[in-house]
Amino acid sequence: MNHFFLPPASITEGAVTFPEDVSAQIAKVLRLRTGDHVIVLDNVGSMFDVELEIVTPKTVEGKVISQQPAGNEPAISIQLQICLTQREKFEWILQKCTELGVSQFEPLISERTLLQKEGEVLGKYDRWRKILKEAAEQCERGRIPELLPPLALKHALKPEPDTISILLNEDEQHLSLGSLLKQFEKPGKVRLLIGPEGGFSNDEIELARSANYQSVTLGSRILRMETAAIAATTIVMNEWDDLG
Repeated sequence: MNHFFLPPASITEGAVTFPEDVSAQIAKVLRLRTGDHVIVLDNVGSMFDVELEIVTPKTVEGKVISQQPAGNEPAISIQLQICLTQREKFEWILQKCTELGVSQFEPLISERTLLQKEGEVLGKYDRWRKILKEAAEQCERGRIPELLPPLALKHALKPEPDTISILLNEDEQHLSLGSLLKQFEKPGKVRLLIGPEGGFSNDEIELARSANYQSVTLGSRILRMETAAIAATTIVMNEWDDLG
């Protein structure tokens, strides 16, 4: 069944009014008809089974058949702190890590990122939020991941209580991500810090360590940053059985 995230204001007194862009998708792309059912989520915790009553390319309306808490969210929260890179790579990371279950994305500017000013990326946020929304709908998540404002690395590296903070470090020789995770009971939150092409500088690594980030390796092979993001997220999810 098709899933759609809508603003809570679109769901009132058992009636659902779909925005025009979603209406066009329903009528022209998905070719749904009156009487078909879809799932609507309000992104604040509720999921609705909705029967379509009016279907046109500009207007789709429906009625709520049932309501229940939105599920299908990981029991563990992963914040991916990812250094900015080429648009295609960054958007691919947003999409695939949403599918895997990341709860928060925090774009970072480090010494070696291609972009060096926060203002250079703010214009991309509408597009990035759309990517997150569509990925969450496609994989039937209960919530859309949060996209945090861009930050310089030095401002993002702060100790956080009840959180395992992890630095993916290609120069780490001793501790693997899997071995580190086995030292902990299931936490509430994990932060994964992933560097840009060229990695972090020595000063940045020391800054992360001083903020209680634990340095780990993903193995003997040097991974591209987008591969590292996927691999690390998968390892964390798998460690606590969230990938089934």
